[in-house]
Amino acid sequence: MEASAPDPSYGRGHRALEIASIGFVFLSLALLALRIGRVAWEGHALWGLGTAALTGYLAADFLSGLVHWAGDTIGDAQTPVFGPNFVTPFRYHHVDPKDIARHDFVETNGNNCIVVTPVLGLLLLVTPRVTGWFFFTCSVVAFASWFVFCTNQFHKWAHQDQRAAWVRALQRAGVILSPEHHALHHASPQDRAYCITVGWMNPLLDRIGFFRACEALIRWVFPGAVRPGPSA
Repeated sequence: MEASAPDPSYGRGHRALEIASIGFVFLSLALLALRIGRVAWEGHALWGLGTAALTGYLAADFLSGLVHWAGDTIGDAQTPVFGPNFVTPFRYHHVDPKDIARHDFVETNGNNCIVVTPVLGLLLLVTPRVTGWFFFTCSVVAFASWFVFCTNQFHKWAHQDQRAAWVRALQRAGVILSPEHHALHHASPQDRAYCITVGWMNPLLDRIGFFRACEALIRWVFPGAVRPGPSA
């Protein structure tokens, strides 16, 4: 199956939702940062924020790989609801990898903001004002939400030919997704290195055959749901 191009109309209603979600994400993350920072400072637990940030970064990287793998592998463009809205953009990315580099800030990051909006809304309601295991858990989820928001931007930068010097520096340092690392995924047969936040999880997941195991499980539960290969 060859992926077809995404719907070029990109409706105003969806873009308005993206803009609203981006605004909410920035506001809610700012409020959570103030609350989490204040609680950690008063509870003498600032050391825990570094651990929470690293854990959240790894979680976001893993989630980016899981979602990327699902978009590349499960179903096809004709799958109801899932196909045109999820499968098609992922498959088209392999046809035209530079397409993402032509998206503006809203189109690049809007969908991820829509996804994390309800998570951040819940965090605003439940994040405690005292330290403890639940506070740490909420902090991890908050950091993961921030890095999920960053994922498509990092992915876009990995495909851009012209990048700011500070972006190239972060890529060379390996703290965000680099073009060289992401090229591993786009190399035939395009069946590895799915994680696109930073890629730190890719060596482990590829070595243990995590996604091949997921495919075997899905084939067992839903025969025919997994396509034969990335270019099929």
